[in-house]
Parts: sequence; C-alpha cells; structure tokens
Amino acid sequence: MKQKTQAIILNTAKYGENKLIINSYTREYGRMGFIVSAIAAKKASPLPYCQPLFQNEVEFNYNPTRDLQQAKSLSPAYAYLSIPYKTAKSSIAFFIAEVLRKTLVFTEKNIGLYDFISASLKMLDIPEIKGTNFHLKFLMTLSKYLGFYPANRYSQTTPYFDIEKSKFTDNGHNTHFIISPPYSQMFDQLLDNEFTPCENLKITGNDRSFLLNKIIDYYKYRFENINTINSLDVLQMVFH
Repeated sequence: MKQKTQAIILNTAKYGENKLIINSYTREYGRMGFIVSAIAAKKASPLPYCQPLFQNEVEFNYNPTRDLQQAKSLSPAYAYLSIPYKTAKSSIAFFIAEVLRKTLVFTEKNIGLYDFISASLKMLDIPEIKGTNFHLKFLMTLSKYLGFYPANRYSQTTPYFDIEKSKFTDNGHNTHFIISPPYSQMFDQLLDNEFTPCENLKITGNDRSFLLNKIIDYYKYRFENINTINSLDVLQMVFH
C-alpha cells in the first residue's frame, strides 16, 4: 500500500551496489527504515537529501511485516539555509542525529516529538542564530518527550541537581551523579528559557563543556547504548 510520510534522517548506510538504507524518524510512523536506490534514472538522485537531520517527504510501499520499507521517492520537505554550510551548526546536527539515533529506539509514532525536533531544527537554521547553547537546550527539552524531565527547579534550599532522581535536592553527597552550584544554577537557566533566550546565556566554553558532559551523564543513566558519542569531541572543540 503506497503511503507518504515526513521523515527526519538519522543516518544512512550503503546497501549492495546502488542502494542505501535510510534510518529515520517519521511523523506518521515513528522510527522507520527505508531502502532507496542511490542511482536515479529519470528523477533526481536522492543522495543530496540523505544527510543527517535533513527533513524529507518519503513515498513508499508500506508493508507492516517488513523492518525496511521500499522507498519510491524522496524529496525535501524543508530546505536548510545555514545548517549544512556552517561548521558550528553542522557539528550540532551530527551530534543531535547521533543522540536521536541512540534514544529514539521505539517504533510508535509521537507527532508532538516529531514536531518538536522539526521546529527546533528550523530555528537552528535561521541564519542569525549562532546555536552556541542550542544543543544544551535541545537535550533538556528532548528529555521531556522521553519521560525524564527534571521534576522541580533550583532554589536556595535545593541547590543540587540529582541525576539519578531527576530533581533538585538539598543533598550533594552523591558527587558522581550530582550537579553542584554554580553549575546547577546554569543548568536551571536552560530549563527556564526558550531557545532564543538560551542563545544569550553567558556561559564560558569550559562551563558549556562541563554542562554538556553532565547532561550526557543524565542520558547515559537512562540509555545503556549511550556509552560513547563519536561526534562529541568535534562539538566540544567547536564550542569550547
């Protein structure tokens, strides 16, 4: 049965001589894999649209018994203006794609989650946006959709963030799984602000790296397959 869906590319892999396997998160079906021909006959090649986090419309023959669907056509649903051409933004895109690939392991659709990812990437793509703290804010908002958003907020009586319990607390003894002041207050600012105000938060390169590592620890505690993130070193170097 022929269907169409919006899809955000997570990664691709070569399959045979002239095909690609596309790993994606779709709006109508959740996590889904496609096989697509990398060599076009009469139509334009889909290869330019198969980059991480590119947003496409895919037409395919839906077979619920198959793990990989046969894509008939793939075309851009949104054309990026700056993400593919700016080193900082493309580094963010590769990092986010890797995190999404390792966290969106379920197959069920979640239209709210898809729309959040899509809208966030379109905001990052605005040429005037530098994206300096974008990845920090994105990961924290993503945790809301994945079910482990912080339960409360920073205060003078609860100045420590407990990664295990997912809340601010007055106990700072569990040092490995604790974000202590002043970093806990910076962490709270990421929760307090939307994407655009987060752009203007005064966070040094060292503090940004520290916060990112702690947020990754926050994810690692809940996802066993986030042992290593290959794109992290490049991202840290760009925004240090």
